[in-house]
Amino acid sequence: MRAYRLIAPGKMCMQEIDPPTLGEGDALVRVHACGVCGTDLHLKQRGHHDWRGDALTLGHEIVGEIVQPADRAGEWVVVDPQIVCGACFYCRRGRLNLCERLEHVGISVDGGFAEFLRVPLRNVYRLPEGVSPEERWQFALVEPVATCVAAMNLANPRPDESVAVVGLGFFGQVFLQLARLWGVQHLIGLDPLPQRREVAQQLSHAEVFDPSTKGDPLPEARVVIDAAGSPSAAETCVRIASKAGRIIVFGYRPEPVQLDWYAITLKELTVVGSRSSNHAWEQSLQLVASHQLSLRPLVHLYAFDEAEKAFRAAEMRKVFKPVLVL
Repeated sequence: MRAYRLIAPGKMCMQEIDPPTLGEGDALVRVHACGVCGTDLHLKQRGHHDWRGDALTLGHEIVGEIVQPADRAGEWVVVDPQIVCGACFYCRRGRLNLCERLEHVGISVDGGFAEFLRVPLRNVYRLPEGVSPEERWQFALVEPVATCVAAMNLANPRPDESVAVVGLGFFGQVFLQLARLWGVQHLIGLDPLPQRREVAQQLSHAEVFDPSTKGDPLPEARVVIDAAGSPSAAETCVRIASKAGRIIVFGYRPEPVQLDWYAITLKELTVVGSRSSNHAWEQSLQLVASHQLSLRPLVHLYAFDEAEKAFRAAEMRKVFKPVLVL
């Protein structure tokens, strides 16, 4: 089968590899579509703390059709990429995303940029009945939406609280729309790129600002979400959080950042990390299926043979979310 693989830091290529061999409790999924995530870009550029250095098929935002086992063949499903043990301290307390023996599809084991994927049956969620073939690719977005929903559950903003999102890429745009669904009235979006600010205004009617502009004061917010994962974003989050505010650290960056630790004390801020998705899959599947989020303007579709082009477009910030359709 064909797979688009990371073979060395900075180098990916299409390879012909053997189809996966199934173990007990596994499913073989024919991949229909797989989104390109910022994590895929990090892996390609400089590796990831879970990558072991061997050739790896990336891709963890997956929708496809079950081929095996025979009694489930023909089911269309989305894939939770977190493979957990279910028995460790964190799994037993419902913190599955913190499993001590966590494996992650497309990050530590082969993922969805391939014609076929092996995944535990317990990791698949069926698509709703009546989804047309033309709509199936959209469910590749359930995984990234689930990561945002999990972070929103941690943030838990009230309608009367202001919410600021720092970084208006795909995830930042989803966060603003989710905040609207949470009933939040005052939304603030911050990004140095004017085209991203314009999209945020169009899709969520947020008040937008350029955080890199010197001299202009930025508004405070009760809840601040870092959807950028940059050193400047961390500083901006602390600066604009109101007293007794909450900061959700969602954006990923492999290098450490510096920030004013004392400011956290002065404002009595609550800083919460959000990693991957946890207990958010059913809700996210329903959100995508019911079109409660405006996601189509954020997506650019590519054929599988255009994988290199899709990655290049994402790296150059030409598109919000490339999705490879097989």
